[in-house]
Amino acid sequence: MSAQNGYRYTTPRNAPGGVYDLSPKAVNSRQGEGQLRFGIGVVHGSTPGTNVTAPTATATADKFEGIVLSTHTHEMDMEGVLTIKDGKTVNVMRYGRAWVRTEKDAEIAYGEDVFLVTDGESAGCFTNTSSTATKIAVSGKFIGPSGIDGIAPVELFNAPAPAAGGAGA
Repeated sequence: MSAQNGYRYTTPRNAPGGVYDLSPKAVNSRQGEGQLRFGIGVVHGSTPGTNVTAPTATATADKFEGIVLSTHTHEMDMEGVLTIKDGKTVNVMRYGRAWVRTEKDAEIAYGEDVFLVTDGESAGCFTNTSSTATKIAVSGKFIGPSGIDGIAPVELFNAPAPAAGGAGA
């Protein structure tokens, strides 16, 4: 018989939506619209400043809100799938360092620019300049390579998105 013999209140390293380190960050509470997952990028929802949603092909860089952080208020279902139900409060990191989901098969390297995928099954995931996906530029850099699990560390800057590299960049 097995038993849980350890508890902690921190998200493990290399988990989507986990905080990377203790560097300065800004985290806002927002109400989620639609299906969200930890570690994805979100944009303004139906009421900017209140709601966030996963990006669509029409998303623009000025609507980017940040990264959905992992919290202790959501549980796995009986099949082991963690979902954030529509209308639930989520923590969104505006700037700072966190672990994010990356576009499928993306090969991310340290220091590369960050882009948010806005279309297809990878919408909400992050990628680099070599991706052919529809994407928007985000003010930040990858601060480590992506792993085989499709997760990489990102630092979002407290600055507006770069002017170059808009949708489809």
